[in-house]
Amino acid sequence: MKIRSVLCSLGCMLFTTLFLSACQQPIQSPAQIHSSAEILWDTWGVPHIVAKKDSGAFYAFGWAQMRSHADLLLKLYAVARGRGAEMFGESYLPADRSVRVLGIPHLAEQWYVEQDVAFRANLDAFAAGINDFARRHPETISDAVRAVLPVTPQDVIAHTTRVMTVFIAGTSECGAVLPGFDFIDQPVASNGWALGPGYSTSGNAMLLANPHLDWRGLETFYESHFLLPDVNLYGTALVGSPVLQIAFNDHLGWTHTVNTMDGCDLYQLKLAGSALDEGYLLDGMMQSFNTTTEVIQVRQQDGSMARESLRIHRAKQGPVIEMGEKILAVRFALLETSLLAGMNRQWWEMGHASNLKEFQNVLQGQHLPLFNVIYADTDKHIMLAFNGIIPVRDVGDAAFWRVPVRGDDSSLIWTKTHAYAGLPKSIDPAGGWVQNSNGAPWYMTIPFLDKNQYPPNIAADVTNNRELRGLQMLNEHQQMSYAELIAAKHSTRALVADQLLDELVAAARASHDPLLQQAADVLNRWDRQYLAESQGGWLFGIWFEKWLERTITKATDADPNHDFTSGQLVGDLFYAQPFDSAQPLTTPRGLADVSLAILALHDAASELQATVGALDIAWGDIARLRRGKIDLPGNGAGTVLGVFREIIYQQDEDGKFKSSSGDTYVALVEFSQPVRAQVLTTYGNATQDNAFEIGDQLHLAAKQQLRPAWRTLEEIETNLALREKLTY
Repeated sequence: MKIRSVLCSLGCMLFTTLFLSACQQPIQSPAQIHSSAEILWDTWGVPHIVAKKDSGAFYAFGWAQMRSHADLLLKLYAVARGRGAEMFGESYLPADRSVRVLGIPHLAEQWYVEQDVAFRANLDAFAAGINDFARRHPETISDAVRAVLPVTPQDVIAHTTRVMTVFIAGTSECGAVLPGFDFIDQPVASNGWALGPGYSTSGNAMLLANPHLDWRGLETFYESHFLLPDVNLYGTALVGSPVLQIAFNDHLGWTHTVNTMDGCDLYQLKLAGSALDEGYLLDGMMQSFNTTTEVIQVRQQDGSMARESLRIHRAKQGPVIEMGEKILAVRFALLETSLLAGMNRQWWEMGHASNLKEFQNVLQGQHLPLFNVIYADTDKHIMLAFNGIIPVRDVGDAAFWRVPVRGDDSSLIWTKTHAYAGLPKSIDPAGGWVQNSNGAPWYMTIPFLDKNQYPPNIAADVTNNRELRGLQMLNEHQQMSYAELIAAKHSTRALVADQLLDELVAAARASHDPLLQQAADVLNRWDRQYLAESQGGWLFGIWFEKWLERTITKATDADPNHDFTSGQLVGDLFYAQPFDSAQPLTTPRGLADVSLAILALHDAASELQATVGALDIAWGDIARLRRGKIDLPGNGAGTVLGVFREIIYQQDEDGKFKSSSGDTYVALVEFSQPVRAQVLTTYGNATQDNAFEIGDQLHLAAKQQLRPAWRTLEEIETNLALREKLTY
């Protein structure tokens, strides 16, 4: 049982006027539900919201998020106000400065006013649900976050704006200059596939939704279900979002992957004098900064408050950041237009579409600031659209804009963004499938798109070994069944091992070093998988890290100005034959420097022998799936090793490695009649330890299993744990 036994008593016991135990009472249809909403909690802690009106559903969604994630949600909203340091101490000061510099709280006020009347009422209802839950259940909220209350709808907009700004910063050069916006430990990543009827053995379109994000904080997913008179919508949202962001209904579904668009640029300004107060130069003319001052309260360890006066300078390009002797202006496309004001409404409208035409009409609004959109439907259509609020830059390629550009040339200050119609996309391709695992848009299907048909700065031309592993699996099949799709999603085979291992083993065996000979034997026996029982994966993974370190050091020693980027991981710096888009299934391959690889293998074997005493330690003995009190043998590994089932592990206090990012929400949907779906929120659907067990779904993740998505009232009632009737 996934919910604490204390809540499951005999009969129908009343816990509060609103919080009832699961009773075998008939569940009414949405049309019969009272004017507000009902939350039916299943045994996995998923809220199924049954409502007659949208506003009632939004109210219930705010209430539900508080029951599952109250402390996290309130902390995120405080930071979005630029008041994290006031609530939680000095460690939040860098993020507060960046939020204030970018003007996010002011934009939230403006964009709230710009909402259409109906959707503004929905945001009001969402905030009301949060506040009403807090008023009725104060015991579930920690003292540290209580002062954040009450929440406003402007907080909701500020939070979702900050989240998207953090994503854009993390995928561009801007993350390095914005304090508190560079905290994402691992690159945001995802897998997304849509399989058409010709490629599917059933003749139905299928969708794989598989985002990979951090397992903590801002990137935490919340699985939820809306049952309204006009839609049956199931999916997930980042905590604090008022709408589902990855979802499916009875007609269609979509997922997102982070794309390679560049939505933020840096401009290196030339000051007109020796200080900011003297202005800056633009086209040979002196310009004055627009300067404002904000006061940030900073909570001290003794509970007292200190005050920081923050002077904010803004150039025509955007707000100014001082980086040593460099004066940089930061220009975010999503903050320079009011398009983002409609982001949450667009996601809600996507969930209400019933066919491809309606769905594309919604996408044309261009309110989502980034993400590929991977789509499938019951009409047997599939699509992948490269999407975002992307600047129209008249000059330069992606590399040109990846570094700070001249700030004294007004021609480099872009003002327009690309329309949806001109962005790369593929609809019902001949190959029968579309895919993305964070590579460039041209690789979304085979044959590849012609990148020369698009502006050279619209996307970075990169791929990665996880994506290449996905392409390999898709090309291994003429058709794929639902069961085969599930198996492919869970694949832990390391593509990098297939590219390099034979050569590495041969070189190690050619040496006379006993340790290298032993390492070669272990690697030769390894199944090239990252399953819990796989032996050899730890040695290979440590070797890979040492090999990267030695190779990058060699490159920087030869050229101190060498700028290493993740795109080089499939290039000639490491491989004898680098990635070639004409041979995507067989490149990259071969070691660029065999002697360097052997030195790295000796380093790895020595380290593993010293730390664990064996080279053939099983992967799951050290890699652990951990959340709350749950501790299980892990499986999966990282993008850099070419593993499709990505789970990243970081060293824990006991010396072992715990899961920290990677597979989060998973949905495999077949658009049959009725729709069939299996899902998983890997780390569980709650961070509050008051009702549902934290990390309960890790038991399924350890066995590489999913669970059915319960979408009918009959299924939900059969698996019901709690019922809450709400009045709004």
